[in-house]
Amino acid sequence: MKISAHWLRDFVELSPPLERIAERLTMAGLEVKKMTPSPDHKDVIFEIEVTPNRPDWLSHFGVAREIAAVENLSLKSPAIEKAAGRPLPSGWKIHLREAEGCPYYTGVYIEGIPSILPTPEIIRERLESCGMRSINFIVDITNYVLLETGQPLHAFDADLFKSREIQIRRAKAGEPFLAIDGSALKLEPADLVIADSESALALAGVMGGKETEVNARTRNIFLESAFFNPRWVRQTSRRSALSSESSYRFERRVDPAGVDGGRDRALTLIQQYAQPRFISGVLRAGQPPLPARGRIHLTLSEIERRLGLKIKSSQVASFLTRLQLEVKPDSQESFNVAVPSFRPDLQNPVDLIEEIARLYGYENIPETLPVRPLSGVKKNPLFNLEEKARNFFSGQGFYETVSFSLISPIGLDPEADLQNAIRINNPKNQDLNWMRPVLLPSLLSAVQRNRYAGIQAIPLYEIANTYSLDTSRQIREERSLGIAMSGAVRGKNWIDPQRAVTFYDLKGFVCAFLKEIGIEDFAFGPVQKTFFSQSVSQEIEIHSQIRSQIRSQAAGMLGEVKPGLLRTWDLELPVFFAQLSLANLVPWLNVQKKFRELPRFPSVERDFAFLVADSVKSAALEKEIRQMGEGLVSRVELFDLFTGGRVPKGYKNLAFRVTYQSSEKTLVSEEIQKLHSSIAEKIMKKFQAAFQH
Repeated sequence: MKISAHWLRDFVELSPPLERIAERLTMAGLEVKKMTPSPDHKDVIFEIEVTPNRPDWLSHFGVAREIAAVENLSLKSPAIEKAAGRPLPSGWKIHLREAEGCPYYTGVYIEGIPSILPTPEIIRERLESCGMRSINFIVDITNYVLLETGQPLHAFDADLFKSREIQIRRAKAGEPFLAIDGSALKLEPADLVIADSESALALAGVMGGKETEVNARTRNIFLESAFFNPRWVRQTSRRSALSSESSYRFERRVDPAGVDGGRDRALTLIQQYAQPRFISGVLRAGQPPLPARGRIHLTLSEIERRLGLKIKSSQVASFLTRLQLEVKPDSQESFNVAVPSFRPDLQNPVDLIEEIARLYGYENIPETLPVRPLSGVKKNPLFNLEEKARNFFSGQGFYETVSFSLISPIGLDPEADLQNAIRINNPKNQDLNWMRPVLLPSLLSAVQRNRYAGIQAIPLYEIANTYSLDTSRQIREERSLGIAMSGAVRGKNWIDPQRAVTFYDLKGFVCAFLKEIGIEDFAFGPVQKTFFSQSVSQEIEIHSQIRSQIRSQAAGMLGEVKPGLLRTWDLELPVFFAQLSLANLVPWLNVQKKFRELPRFPSVERDFAFLVADSVKSAALEKEIRQMGEGLVSRVELFDLFTGGRVPKGYKNLAFRVTYQSSEKTLVSEEIQKLHSSIAEKIMKKFQAAFQH
């Protein structure tokens, strides 16, 4: 923001050199980034950086008030002459129909602006020095008061109203609005508008409408000064992609007590330079939302504890009074402080202590090392898991990708995939308007770029956040691991032929990763996802037995991306995708590696072959074999799956190789055969299976 030193002198005396004042302001928190002489060298322009919590600095008077506090100078207010307004002409009324969006609204009718009225030179020069071009007398006056006091104003051409009844209401769904800058909008009920009996005339707090814009032919105006809810203005400004000097201030909250002062300052200037034929009394609706005059209790001991130095009681009172705070000593060691309406950021004693430190000078506070007990540093288990995932997949030849959190909804089902997703307004790219609920679109985009570049084998992974709404419609952010494989599993060479990656390659990597992080007991079950081919998709569940109770936790999913979605991404070869919830994996980690003695006795292998229904999972059979093995089963491996031929429809033949081994003795054939037959009988009984000899 640009501030004119010449303009500041209207309110506070600036003693040269100005560089010293700029440095004092910067050290006090109001950063002066640059000082530039005006073209005629009659003025110096300060370029300041205003923090979001200090909207009171967004005006020349606000900056002058800060200089007066820092330099301990007297402060003059803008000149205001309150003229006795004459009664309004008949018919003028204000209907405040949305008090939350606009708690306080005022207006004045001014009649008889002279036809040829140039902007006074001092006003025009000051506006141009601050980066605003001169438009016409009335608009220049509203901009001048905005930069001077921080109160946005808007002037309507009163002759272009369809009626004299002004409404502050919500916009109608789809209501058209043409802004001053030429933007044609379709409004929503969440937008607040200033309207007459027929249509919206201004987007409240953001921008006026073209229909009632003040121009060279304007003779009668309606001058608006109001307080608009910052949240409403911010949402409308973002949704409509419109921004203005007014919205910039309303979004950060203007001073409610400045609504009347800003309006009266504009009327003073209009009366001084234009001498219109008629100025009405003030038309008001609502009440300014002034904060309750609650007091903050501040003690000298708290100041010393926070700053590490003692400050005299009289000095504390002086600092706070210079900030225009109302200070009443409660005792010799404490104060009760009332905060003015232009400082809503001051809410707690620590806020006042920060103000004292600013005026005392941070550079004057002695440096001391903080005293705190030593504490051990513990690694975050989620960060540890991320590191393990990177080490594992990078070691297996995968490439890590980093992508944008915003995605396009292309390919995702609005009902199933986006029902609990989070949609945002992204003016810079309307296509990327969803926070990704799943990592699939990001990885498909990476697969597509690699495919276009001619890459044959594409193993990728990404560790990133996914976003969704929980049952209470609160935003949930979840750390996830996404894996995608496509193309060839390996390059062709003189020993191994080239082959395409399959679903079981992906599944093998997922299983190996889970075992790498110490999770041994997991299973795969059916899952319904719109982006997976239903015949090739599974859910990952982790199991644990605690006090004879089986506890399960969904950990992720994997499957083959359906061909229709691949065509959307212009991909011809199959893509296999998996996503694991790292947050859900953390409670199941087994970080301790237990050493087992190397076997001293030989192992013996036997084979099983069972005919079971298609619904029976091999993992269930494997788990059952281990549990029935009386501690002698050291390994179970599925080595064959057969369907068709002599196998009835709806059934499959599963062949397992079981390794038996004892840590105490050499197993004899009769003992193994007896246990082997016992396991077969129990499997047949439990799963209605047929044993294939």
